[in-house]
Amino acid sequence: MRVLTLTTQKGGAGKTTLATSLAVAAAQDGEQVIAIDLDPQGTLYAWGLRRGEREDLVVDRIESSGLAGAIRNARANGGASLVVVDTPGIHGPALALGVADADFALIPVKPSLFDVEATRPVVKLLRQTGKRFGFVLNQVNVSSGARNLDAAGALVAEGAAPPPMIAARNDFLDAATAGLGVTEFAPKGRSAAEIRFLWQYVKTQLPPKAEG
Repeated sequence: MRVLTLTTQKGGAGKTTLATSLAVAAAQDGEQVIAIDLDPQGTLYAWGLRRGEREDLVVDRIESSGLAGAIRNARANGGASLVVVDTPGIHGPALALGVADADFALIPVKPSLFDVEATRPVVKLLRQTGKRFGFVLNQVNVSSGARNLDAAGALVAEGAAPPPMIAARNDFLDAATAGLGVTEFAPKGRSAAEIRFLWQYVKTQLPPKAEG
């Protein structure tokens, strides 16, 4: 079982929206997924309630202090192949607990210099704890090519690989309202294609899925 953690220092980066759609895309790719909401706002958990019970994707809500035990239990039960963790959007002890068991941490960043700079405390924590991490430029305005490239360049200057990009589209909002991932809501749309590409990128950063 592998653990994918979505984390960010700055609110409004679309972390939970990505977590829901990535969890669904992973389930569609054959993963047995547990999505865990650590954020006190409970947005991912509320999405799970709208979604209802599904065999390939379980949504739970716990406090950060209980995450390690929940992951141990999931490993012992042997039913899940992937845990997707949505962390609180603030820097502090809860965030440190949230990334402690991560095999890979994904940091959503809006394409602005302020948002790029706001990732530095999270990156420092991940580097100090030896965690693998990567960025995704999220809520991108496709008509603002220069700004997007500037943001991508700033992340590369921080030592990151060129980040995938996810455009801001209403499909994400509508899917979340319906308790769906965007690959379910509009499977042939551009947003779905971008999420599938992002999942394939994330999958290459995670340890291989155990067979059998």
